[in-house]
Amino acid sequence: MRLLIIGVGDCGCRLAGEFARLNKVARAKRRVSIVSRAYAINDDQASLAALPKAGREWLHPVLIRSSLVGENKSNEAGTQHMRQESDRVLTAMRTGGFFEADAFLLIAGAAGSLGSGGVPVIAKLFKERYVGKPVYALIVLPFESEAADPQYAHNTATCLKSIDKVTDAVILVDYGGVGTWGDTTQVERMDGVNKDIVFSFYDLLCAGEAVGSKHVGAKVLDAGDIVQTLTGWTAIGVGRTKFRASRFPWRKSRDFRETGSETLRAMEAMNLALIRLSIDCKLEDAGKALYLLSTPAKQANIDMVKVLGNRLREVAGNAEIRDGSFFGARGFVQVTVVVSELVYVEAIKNYYDRAVKSARTPKTGEEAGGKAERKTKKTTKKKAD
Repeated sequence: MRLLIIGVGDCGCRLAGEFARLNKVARAKRRVSIVSRAYAINDDQASLAALPKAGREWLHPVLIRSSLVGENKSNEAGTQHMRQESDRVLTAMRTGGFFEADAFLLIAGAAGSLGSGGVPVIAKLFKERYVGKPVYALIVLPFESEAADPQYAHNTATCLKSIDKVTDAVILVDYGGVGTWGDTTQVERMDGVNKDIVFSFYDLLCAGEAVGSKHVGAKVLDAGDIVQTLTGWTAIGVGRTKFRASRFPWRKSRDFRETGSETLRAMEAMNLALIRLSIDCKLEDAGKALYLLSTPAKQANIDMVKVLGNRLREVAGNAEIRDGSFFGARGFVQVTVVVSELVYVEAIKNYYDRAVKSARTPKTGEEAGGKAERKTKKTTKKKAD
């Protein structure tokens, strides 16, 4: 599947840069292209200049005018600003990539201003201009330390409510628990998180683009399967386990012990993928799901597909399940799981509750005093007039 990537705001631009870099890796290692074009939209020149250099041939920075809303960090201000700049953005995107893509993927952080407020605006424009082509959103929820801020909680809740109405599917990523990586710096930590987010899509996008017996497994999972699966709130996860070295590498055929061990490794990878889903959710509430098995051709066997299918049906019994296999791994087995059409997501409810609570919280003494002072001045001026 080939995507047109549009990242908005600081978080969205960094992830758009990672998708461009991943496309370079896919072209070098698997001879496939998974990104038709990547656009990074921001009003900060320094942030655009700091994007990774790898994959720059597919990454196109789009600089819009600095925000007219000053210190206003609400996503309502970001929405207004993006509406004012929408013509400039669409003009800058005329360099191409639209018709080669199977779908659009818009990316933003939910807590900011420009990204969370601007992505719904662009999504609506794309739905109106490119009828019939899916529009997806990848929304990154804030870190736990950021979520405590009432403004960030409000932005996140408003973004989630808005984006759900104008896209075909919203892939949620919650990395709020990330932050205890030893002595790594904040920049290194964020780089690692961004790479993890984007890598989750690697096999999923490559599987349908690869051709030839070298990569194609027993059943191809192509763009049509992905489009039929992605609906509403969505989570994605990847698990990987290494194969044990064979005790008798000179043997051309494997015995039942080796085959059983390899099947067990595939099951472990599936369990890891379920544990590492991008958002906590109730799998029994999923309406649709898919899994993709990536393994070396020599280690592939029919029992893997059967066991993985049974496992996913066990935990997501109400979901319509699609599957596929892909000979893209070397020395390990990797399983990608997508659960979609989720009915209930606890994180979404929590942000809605936080936003309502912050709206009902009384003003602080300083804010109330300032408001009273402004009201007094206004009344005094009115009487004087």
